[in-house]
Amino acid sequence: MVNPEAVLSPLPLKKRLTRLAGRVGLPTVVGLFRLLPLPAARWVGRNIGLLLYGVLKRYRNTAHKNLALVYPDLPKRERHRMARAVFLHFGMAVAEFVKLPQLDRSTVDQMAVVEGEEHLQQALAKQRGAFIITGHFGNWEFLARWLATHNYPLNVIARRSEDPETEKLLTNTRLQNGAHVFQRGEAIRPVLQSLRKNELVGILPDQNAGDIVVPFFGLPTGTTDGPAVLHLHTKAPLVFSWCTRRKDGRFHILFEPPVVYEPTGDRAADVLAIMTLVNRHLEDQIRKNPTQWLWLHDRWRASPWVFERQEGALQQADSTAAEHLAEEKR
Repeated sequence: MVNPEAVLSPLPLKKRLTRLAGRVGLPTVVGLFRLLPLPAARWVGRNIGLLLYGVLKRYRNTAHKNLALVYPDLPKRERHRMARAVFLHFGMAVAEFVKLPQLDRSTVDQMAVVEGEEHLQQALAKQRGAFIITGHFGNWEFLARWLATHNYPLNVIARRSEDPETEKLLTNTRLQNGAHVFQRGEAIRPVLQSLRKNELVGILPDQNAGDIVVPFFGLPTGTTDGPAVLHLHTKAPLVFSWCTRRKDGRFHILFEPPVVYEPTGDRAADVLAIMTLVNRHLEDQIRKNPTQWLWLHDRWRASPWVFERQEGALQQADSTAAEHLAEEKR
């Protein structure tokens, strides 16, 4: 039954403006990107990222806060350079995402250097399907496009956007890329059906969640338990997969050897062990290319006490950096 108050109550101004931007701004930006050649679209996306770094104070501050938490020994100036680079990178990634449906297999192959495809085939040879475990890192949407153009049936689990127009754009673009989209919270049955058909299911478990707390960058971090629960239930292999941006503008796609965890009989301990493994693989990749991860996401929202723990170390690091800078000037 519909709640009359929910229908009659006006939306908050911020949400109304967001939806207006979705209805008016998104089609314009998407249309522009799709008209441009890919190099030009990347250039525009990069500059939009730079603009957003200056405009979106909340997300800029979140990126600074997260980088200070993980890299307290770096000078503040270097952390700010990294945060700026994150926005530029994801501006390009958004432009590429919009362009992906226009890229055929030949073009995709020219843009990619692929390593470890045999590991993906090894996982599927078990006839249980496989979980593609990646993160909001590099260009995960290009990874999906590569899989689709190489005839790997792909399904992805995604969070629903708060804005209907944005949700429509994301879902339609992913469908055009060749991936079926399952909404988080409604995904269990279609995931099990897909695995029974020996298909791939993509999961990005690197965002804030309150299911369990496991280490990430050496910090107790609120983390989803979904991949572990699904893996224990289905025995479908975990294939850690990454799509990293190279300096030459191409992408390095890496499929790691499949992992099948042997349960101990203690389900809670097994879930913790699997998600600790997942976080460790994510961390290893992020440390290699830190500006290609989504630091502007509030990753430690479910475990805010980590910032209190690090505050003293951060103040000491900034003080040391200031002393070194003063010595250099002398």
